[in-house]
Amino acid sequence: MDSIDLSNPQSDSLLFQSIWNTVVDGMLVINPVGIIQMVNPAALEIFGYTEEEIIGENVIKIMPSRYGKEHDQYLKNYMDGGPKKIIGIGRIVEGKTKSNKELSMYLAVSKLQVGKDIFFVGILRDLTEKVRAENDILAAKEEAEHANQAKSHFLSSMSHELRTPLNTILGFSQLLQISEEKEINFDLYQEAATHILKSGEHLLSLIDDVLDLSKIEAGVIAVSLEDINLNEIIRESIDLTKFLATENNIEVTFHPDTNDNLYVYADHVRVRQSLINLISNAIKYNRENGTVSITCEAQKDKFIRINIEDTGYGIPLNLQSKLFIPFDRLGLENSHIQGSGVGLALTKKIVTMLKGDIGLTSSTDGSTFWITLPTANLDKNKQAPENLPKPKTTFGAKKDSGLVLYIEDNPSNITLLKRIVKETYPNATFKSCRSAEAGLSFIEKNKCDLVFMDINLPGISGVEAMLKLENEYQNLPPVIAITADISDASSKDIKMRKFDAVLSKPINIFEIQSVLEQYLKLHHSIV
Repeated sequence: MDSIDLSNPQSDSLLFQSIWNTVVDGMLVINPVGIIQMVNPAALEIFGYTEEEIIGENVIKIMPSRYGKEHDQYLKNYMDGGPKKIIGIGRIVEGKTKSNKELSMYLAVSKLQVGKDIFFVGILRDLTEKVRAENDILAAKEEAEHANQAKSHFLSSMSHELRTPLNTILGFSQLLQISEEKEINFDLYQEAATHILKSGEHLLSLIDDVLDLSKIEAGVIAVSLEDINLNEIIRESIDLTKFLATENNIEVTFHPDTNDNLYVYADHVRVRQSLINLISNAIKYNRENGTVSITCEAQKDKFIRINIEDTGYGIPLNLQSKLFIPFDRLGLENSHIQGSGVGLALTKKIVTMLKGDIGLTSSTDGSTFWITLPTANLDKNKQAPENLPKPKTTFGAKKDSGLVLYIEDNPSNITLLKRIVKETYPNATFKSCRSAEAGLSFIEKNKCDLVFMDINLPGISGVEAMLKLENEYQNLPPVIAITADISDASSKDIKMRKFDAVLSKPINIFEIQSVLEQYLKLHHSIV
């Protein structure tokens, strides 16, 4: 290629034209009233116009309409000797393409004087993707900061909520331990037992709620949808909150719909859980000697609405937006009323999963929380199943002794179960093994009447041990699984084995006694 002679005016023109056509940044020239005089190919590509479509047009053609008047005013002010708003200043501005797509651009404007004529040259670069990436980074940063704040709030709230019942449990336990009286102080024992049990139940409820909330947020919780008789499940929920109502001297009444066969299509367990949360709150946050009234009604949009109305003090309007935020107890964190601030958040998520809705109305005379659930699509022509005769049970001789084996690696758990067994059946023999391998060896050498099997064991698990028992023994003793892992995956593994029953930790003494009653006290056969 021949070199360009820069001393030749014609060469200058060729050089300028070459730069103008090949420079990667957009360039345009406008006059003092904003009319486009020249535009290079890069600018045409950015805005999507041809040269014929844009030359002679006002520069506001390539700006969002909201900036057009401002730009013309900037030019006028500058020409009248006013302050520089855009001239000689580089900054990010908004542009608009032929297809009305908005762009983020870096624009630098310079004044150009040719003889007596004044022009303005704009050099611009499309930063849309860069700005979008930066905005994404900022949004991610804000989200991370919000998540970090939420985590800090969660940990702070959890620390308070966990320590409150633990303080009671540990405090009364220490009182019993340091008592120097030679004889048992039964009043102290009774008081301590009551507070420890109540605090333990509250702690377990809190843990269950937090786990349920995290499962729902992670999308790993499943619902089992079926047609549910609403009146029956409301009565069931009232019965399960009866003790709380009696303790707080609150009367709970239910005014069923005239149609006693009012059905919803939902998950029985989750609906009951939601109703218990709402009824419990209506009881706890009520006035002394107050009432809770429950009604349900069919709506025109194929939904059924359940109302839980209390005679409490109401919820101020400025606090109602925080009702469904986990761990936010609206300033009642340090009140005498027990609560975690999780129940309403969990209920909202459950109701949403069931395609329903939740809300409230409130005044100083009380509040009404309501939920809606889809109406069941009952087949009116479907016949009810015939009542099958129940199997008759005959009982043999009593047997209040026997060999009970507990396969468990935690000494405290072993001591607890041993105490329950001995308190229930003093003549029973209790043995324990710290691993599944030791337990299998014991079962091989001894005739066990009942085996409690922990699932999470050192070495092989309780599920694997049960598989070995199934494969190697024809006459298996009754084996009861005990597990602290209630996840769906663990439950599925346990159900694949031939356990006679499954109990969850923390163990319930009444469930243990029921199992002992079934396998130690009475031999029974089905005829």
